[in-house]
Amino acid sequence: MRKISEHIEQKFYEVLKYKVSIQNFEQWVYNTKELEMELPPNSYLDLISLNFKEKYIHLELEKVISQFVDNGKFEIKKLQDYLKSIIDKDEKCAESIEMTYDLYCSGYNFLRRLGLTYGLVVASPPIDEYTKTWKEISRVEQEELLNKFYPKIIVDAQNALNWLENRKIIIKNSINEYGNYEYEDLRNKEEIEQGEIEVIAY
Repeated sequence: MRKISEHIEQKFYEVLKYKVSIQNFEQWVYNTKELEMELPPNSYLDLISLNFKEKYIHLELEKVISQFVDNGKFEIKKLQDYLKSIIDKDEKCAESIEMTYDLYCSGYNFLRRLGLTYGLVVASPPIDEYTKTWKEISRVEQEELLNKFYPKIIVDAQNALNWLENRKIIIKNSINEYGNYEYEDLRNKEEIEQGEIEVIAY
């Protein structure tokens, strides 16, 4: 993969993941002069020659710019942001906790403890016979559940964050047959056990 400036790679990633509009990306392309210097001549010409109003523009963009994007790197950043949100207990921590369940179900087995011990509880709160979503239970009920998670959840989130930062878990720039990112698990036996499910009654 040819290396380009981080801010250019970030913008390419954002448009491929539908995080910025095609209109905004088109303007950015025309206003970013260093693209011509950083991209191979053929790739630059292909990019500026695209019809950004075409129905299948995302597919055409992917053909041109996906070769410059390391999706694994951005996937790691996304996971780190969720884990830091949990550790900091910020205003999005409940959403981040629930995401650990979704991510575990998407194949990230190293998030098993976080996903099944905490994330599943947020996804399906044990209140009113599990008939309500997190947003449907009261603020008081939400706080009570979160308080039961903390501070133990911080240790579990920090473990997962350490595995990513110390490259014990390496997210690859490749997708498996189920459409999920592949990864290498280089944890030792003790670290693997730290990620296994712990049964807690709420």
